[in-house]
Amino acid sequence: MHQLTKGRNSSLYVSTTLTNGTKLYELYNQFSVSEETNNYRLFLGGSATGTLGDSMRSHDLSGMSFSTPDRDNDGFPRNCDADSAIRGGWWFNWCHQAFLNGQWSPGSWYRPWYPTVSDNKQTKETFMMLKHN
Repeated sequence: MHQLTKGRNSSLYVSTTLTNGTKLYELYNQFSVSEETNNYRLFLGGSATGTLGDSMRSHDLSGMSFSTPDRDNDGFPRNCDADSAIRGGWWFNWCHQAFLNGQWSPGSWYRPWYPTVSDNKQTKETFMMLKHN
């Protein structure tokens, strides 16, 4: 992600399709990821528009470093990514709230895009797309 966004004006499109067929999206007009030495820190700027809700900024993910089970870079007292209900790298501040890499098994993915999508039982698919502006 760093190489794709380095020195470029990029936007991020996040989409979720619910089990009832409803499609929701959020477009972040400015998106970039820093280099490895800066722990792949997430940067969101400009406006966010869409029907999904701005969970990435409302849960203070902009400026967060990327966390994995073996690299605890989140803002929580324990390692969010080591939690058995998470198991997926992400820019965590608190352990859930805006997290698209969760496990798809019922009940294990809590608040994938809170408050709009409160549990994985509502979620059929998610994806993120990057665009150079």
